[in-house]
Amino acid sequence: MALMQWSEKMSVGVPELDADHKELIRIINQLAMDTSDRNRLGAVRQSLFALLRYAEFHFAREEKVMTACGFPGIEEHKRAHRGFVARIRALNHKFDADPDGSAEIVNGDLLRFLQDWLNHHILIEDKAYRAAAEANPEARKAAKAFKATEIWWSG
Repeated sequence: MALMQWSEKMSVGVPELDADHKELIRIINQLAMDTSDRNRLGAVRQSLFALLRYAEFHFAREEKVMTACGFPGIEEHKRAHRGFVARIRALNHKFDADPDGSAEIVNGDLLRFLQDWLNHHILIEDKAYRAAAEANPEARKAAKAFKATEIWWSG
C-alpha cells in the first residue's frame, strides 16, 4: 500500500508543478517500499538520492514560477525548500556513514517527516501561490521552459 496518494485537491494549477508533486510522491512511496526490506539498503540509498535530486529540481522550477508571477511569499517559500533539502542531505550523510544503523531512522522518522512535510507544503504553502500562478501566462511559460541546469543548489 502506498504511503501517500495524489489527489486533485493537491493541484496548484500549473500542470508541470503538479507532475513534479506526483513524482515526489512516487519517489517517497518507493522509499517506503525499499525500507520495508532490510536487504534493500542499496535501493534505500538510491531512493534517498533520487528524492534529494528531484526535490532540488522541483523547488528550483517552482521558485521560477513564483518569481514569474510575482508571488510575495517567495522568500519564506525558499527558506522552506532549503530546510527540506538540508534535512534530506543530513539523512543521506547519516545513511552513508552507517547504513545498517540508519535504516531504522529512515524507515520511521524520515517517512513520517516526508509525509507530513509534503502534505503540508503542497496543501497549504504551495496552494498560496495557485491564484497568482494559474492565471499568469508568464508563470506557465516559466514552468514549461525550466531546465535542470537552472537548479540553484550545487553538489
